[in-house]
Amino acid sequence: MHAIINGRIVLPDKVLDGCALLFEKKIIGIVSRETLDAAWQNAKCWKEKPLTLTDAQGAYVSPGFINLHIHGCNGADTMDAKEDTLDVMSRFLVQTGVTAFLPTTMTCAMPDVRKALERIREKMTTITRRRDEKQEALSVSEKEKSFLADGKALLSDNTRLAEVAAKDSKLQVNKERMLPGAKVLGAYLEGPFISSAYKGAQEEEFIIPADFSYIRDFADVIKVVVLAPETLVSLCSPGELKTTGQIPGKTTQSGETRINDMARLKDFIAQCKAHNILVSLGHSAADYCTALRAIEEGASHVTHLCNAMTGLHHRAPGLVGAALDSHVTCELIADDLHVHPAVQRIIYKNKDVTELELVTDSMRACGLPDGVSELGGQTVYVQNGEARLADGTLAGSVVTLNKAMANFRRNTGASVPEVVRMVTENQAQELGLFEKIGSLSPGAAADITVFDEEFTVLRTFVDGREVYKNPDF
Repeated sequence: MHAIINGRIVLPDKVLDGCALLFEKKIIGIVSRETLDAAWQNAKCWKEKPLTLTDAQGAYVSPGFINLHIHGCNGADTMDAKEDTLDVMSRFLVQTGVTAFLPTTMTCAMPDVRKALERIREKMTTITRRRDEKQEALSVSEKEKSFLADGKALLSDNTRLAEVAAKDSKLQVNKERMLPGAKVLGAYLEGPFISSAYKGAQEEEFIIPADFSYIRDFADVIKVVVLAPETLVSLCSPGELKTTGQIPGKTTQSGETRINDMARLKDFIAQCKAHNILVSLGHSAADYCTALRAIEEGASHVTHLCNAMTGLHHRAPGLVGAALDSHVTCELIADDLHVHPAVQRIIYKNKDVTELELVTDSMRACGLPDGVSELGGQTVYVQNGEARLADGTLAGSVVTLNKAMANFRRNTGASVPEVVRMVTENQAQELGLFEKIGSLSPGAAADITVFDEEFTVLRTFVDGREVYKNPDF
């Protein structure tokens, strides 16, 4: 049993002083310091379990941070898909207070994307797997056992049992290969279903129209998929428009006309929702109406708000306008480069705290000195905290999540509980994991971050084990 004392415990709506946080692999609860002191003085135990104390020395104690959108750090990138890629990222992230993350892919050749997704699948924590999949992989059903016992099993049934046993073995191997730090919750698919007009640092030659068949085999792995919704809205020539019976919309430079045939968009979003995959609007040239329609159909997330999308204009609200004028959850890269501090304040004032998530979108150079780096096969130049392609295009960030939190609080005046919520509960709620991570509630995983007023991380715990201690603490 472990207890953190002398900490300022961050709850969703307040900071709690004078209490202690009790945990093992999971959170046990919060008790008064007097109650804990009495147990310690009597037997140095809590309910007959030996007690270990950690003194937070007045620092904040919060749920572990969740980085929803991150390509790489410390020299590693998700698309490397090497055996140790996610280990390198996992080990570094806990130094920044992150206890769980979604490794993020790039717009690359689909075989390379699938390779990265396979590697993520190998490293995923079992808490994100569907209940029926876990049950199937962890045990053979009683029905199958009895069927074999009767000697009536056919070859197909033996094959079935072999498949189940193989899944069981694979899960066991994964458990033994526990990551050294932050947990992998699944994958964030940024591309290839994006707009070439707002591709950012993504490779245009690999951009393709959204089709669920491309990702069906990884529906258990992918948690977020980025979509430029306008790429699924039908186009037709003036002659074809007369026979479609559709209502015409905006005419393109080529003379084709967008029509209000939203069938493909609706179908793609519906299939993603059926598989519990969040559809995020981003890297998009969508106008306000198209973006809002996609949101109405079920797109519930926006990728790095303000970046790589149609901006807010008083006569053309764009995707940014649709995001601010709806209840979608919006990511924000608060490195003070991707989004100006004043715009961060405007967004904070116009979006509910439950609808904002701080992310890093960091690339492999995060955590390394300035110099030449790489992203999605393209050369990136990092200088003074800026990562850019040769043409000046921003290529992700090199900011850490705890630094982004400090920036956002300084820029907006948001409270510590609000900022913490933007990297914990909001992500966990979106992913349907709030009962398991993202809080200090009894029964949740003991993923805990201890940090000071400047958001410098002092200690990090994952599933109750201390995985990082700041050497200066």
